[in-house]
Amino acid sequence: MRNYDMSGFNFDIYDVVDILRLHIHHVNAQSIDVNCPFCGSKGKLNINKEKNVYHCNKCDVQGGMLQLYAELHNVTFSEANRQIREALNRDVCRSDYDKKEWKEKKPVQNALLATPDEIDHTYSVMLSMLTLNQKHREDLSNRGLTDLQIEEQKYRSAPIFGLKALVRKMIEKGCTVKGVPGFYQDKDGIWFVNFKAKNSGFLIPIRQNGRILGMQIRLDHPIDKMKYIWFSSVNYELGVSSGSPVHVIGDVNAKNIYITEGALKGTIAHYLSGHTFVCVAGVNQYRNLKPVLEMLKESGMKYVYEAYDMDKKVQTACDRHDRKCAECKLTEKPRICPYKADRQKIIQRGCQMAYEICRSISVPVERMVWDMNEKGEWNGDLKGIDDFYYSEKQVNR
Repeated sequence: MRNYDMSGFNFDIYDVVDILRLHIHHVNAQSIDVNCPFCGSKGKLNINKEKNVYHCNKCDVQGGMLQLYAELHNVTFSEANRQIREALNRDVCRSDYDKKEWKEKKPVQNALLATPDEIDHTYSVMLSMLTLNQKHREDLSNRGLTDLQIEEQKYRSAPIFGLKALVRKMIEKGCTVKGVPGFYQDKDGIWFVNFKAKNSGFLIPIRQNGRILGMQIRLDHPIDKMKYIWFSSVNYELGVSSGSPVHVIGDVNAKNIYITEGALKGTIAHYLSGHTFVCVAGVNQYRNLKPVLEMLKESGMKYVYEAYDMDKKVQTACDRHDRKCAECKLTEKPRICPYKADRQKIIQRGCQMAYEICRSISVPVERMVWDMNEKGEWNGDLKGIDDFYYSEKQVNR
């Protein structure tokens, strides 16, 4: 997102966060993560002080500091500006505003992203030095992958010990670490890698054209219900963001291409079906989708199938059996469950963006659905496209 034009303003987006009393979940070097007031997701709304913008990684709302206030108070930008100045006592005296305080971390200097070849080489060498533990192998096997397929994808358990020695050996082997997501310099100027015990799990290489462009970690213990995180070092000195690359698996010259969310899910679906899958990290992380589809169109793509999770057809009627019921503050049973409706809205927004991207490059797109009842709603059993193909495989045995 572009920097917000700050000319003429004597406050910034952090001041707006204070006024709105948004709960700060995590303080980064150049931004903070707060609970999203739009979708309610904990710690998903990133507030970037340097650019004075916000973006939710869950529901994809985004904008500048005036829009953040205006959207939540249903006022115009000019009225938002007036109310913010009043709250901050910049133009009009006001005594009922108490500014929150938090310790800002010293800004870090990020490195420039390394070239795709350098990233691929570094990650390939690192993966060759790691192993996959039995628990992670069993998890992958239970989802339908064979040992050969697991090895082809180079899934490896994220290490939590011997990290300095690992990086030192990689550098000795000629690996570039500066500009490769996940690597950074510690306070002593020594290159390190961003693996932590709390982020234990297994690594999922993100590939395009045979090269590894990034990696995700499938967490052993989800953080705030988040199962996957990017292997990144953006909040560290000379670190760098992953850039959220799109994973492509299968024949890039195929006429029919399938879009889904999640590299692991798409990879499993590919092995079970033989189809070519384009996998975004999340349904609303579509920023890098268009250039990939344009590339595939040049290679012969004629048709796209949208195969996002079946939350897009979730039954929104309140049945008092949702996992969010304990958090619901409604005293009377509503006709529509607000949590299910929000979930459906989020994924449908992502679907719509995928359709718009396909239309913009003149490629027809069709929605895939499965596990439906007579009302055209999801039954609630087979959520992902990988679940659907795995179920079909079991039936046809």
